[in-house]
Amino acid sequence: MSRIHRQSFAVRLRDVLSTLEATALIGSVEGRMRGLGEQLVFATLALPCDEALVALELQSLGRLTVPGVASAEGFRAVDHDFLPSGTPFAFLLGGGGGHAVELAEDDELMASLRPVLATTPSHALFVPLALGGSPIGGAALLRAEPFDDHALAMAERLAEVLALTVEAHRTERVLLQLFGAALPDLCGPDAPTDFAARLAELVHELRLEPSYRRNLALAEAVGRVARHGPAESDLAAEILASVGRYVSAMERGDEVVELEDAVPAMDDLFDEP
Repeated sequence: MSRIHRQSFAVRLRDVLSTLEATALIGSVEGRMRGLGEQLVFATLALPCDEALVALELQSLGRLTVPGVASAEGFRAVDHDFLPSGTPFAFLLGGGGGHAVELAEDDELMASLRPVLATTPSHALFVPLALGGSPIGGAALLRAEPFDDHALAMAERLAEVLALTVEAHRTERVLLQLFGAALPDLCGPDAPTDFAARLAELVHELRLEPSYRRNLALAEAVGRVARHGPAESDLAAEILASVGRYVSAMERGDEVVELEDAVPAMDDLFDEP
């Protein structure tokens, strides 16, 4: 490797690391993982059950990831991926609710999870994890004895708490995945000079929440208008500012005019002074 190439590699790598503040980000992910583990350990004691885990949909690949498994003795981190097809998690991702099942010996329902389990459960309780009303995976609680309706109710309340921790964990995990996916391109001999452009490409490949998609679509629409010139930029900025003032007034409870009257007419914006 030539000296010039080594220098350019080092510069690009330093830019990536400083842009994403990777050290702090990794520490934050580890902290979220500990919190998730503590909640799952609490679940095994409160229900009780032999083991507990969550399976999360983190990317657009259609796979679920199990970041760890908990028991009364503690939480152990794992990195296990599997396809939800043929498992109870497919039902949860499709909008199904919490349910308990009895498992036969070597039950195919548990085949995808068996590599990370330390026990052989005969009963399982599955509850969905959802963010913004959209399912992103589920929690599995496993033990030898049957689960009753009280345990199901407790598990559903637990799922609400888990979802709050999972939301932060998933966001940080996605940022690390972006970093890992972009790094080979940024460090190659034909690496692009615009890190933000490559990152934007990868963001669009993720399955974002509907609200995020709407926000991105709005930003793209405003950008397309603004690229036509300064007059169009002024138009977009003024419309957004007017909508912002209207929403703020509504939130304060002020008397406001109708939105169509609050937004300036296009003819007024383009009138010559």
